[in-house]
Amino acid sequence: SKRRHRGSNPNMAGQHQLFDDTSAVPGPPGMEYHNHGSPALGIPTQAFLSEPMSNFAMAYGSSLATQGKEMVDKNIDRIIPVNKLKYYFAVDTVYVGKKIGLLLFPYMHQDWEVRYQQDIPVAPRFDVNAPDLYIPVMAFITYILVAGLALGTQNK
Repeated sequence: SKRRHRGSNPNMAGQHQLFDDTSAVPGPPGMEYHNHGSPALGIPTQAFLSEPMSNFAMAYGSSLATQGKEMVDKNIDRIIPVNKLKYYFAVDTVYVGKKIGLLLFPYMHQDWEVRYQQDIPVAPRFDVNAPDLYIPVMAFITYILVAGLALGTQNK
């Protein structure tokens, strides 16, 4: 059963083919293959795309997302002390301006004491001497952006 494959290499014409070329020959009637599902599993694909199934999947995914959000909200204080961090980011525009002025001209400032109210330090927006994390975080982000811009313009 030697067959020549159309457009095949003439040097390979004398060798036996492992498979017959059936790409140009239509199959027997009734044997058309439709891509309706996974023949190996016997599961039709359209069953997964039907309305009740997709509604169930969306509801299940939504409930999982809600449960995950609730779990994170309950356990976030164990990982990151959010209430303590809120203190360090309680700033406003006037505070940032005064603090940058203090950082640029420290010799002009005379009173360096942090004010307290009932053994708790006053929020940074009310006291320029209070520690904050806003300015260091913004400085770091600005450094990353400027370094990225500088390296990007040099194609590095």
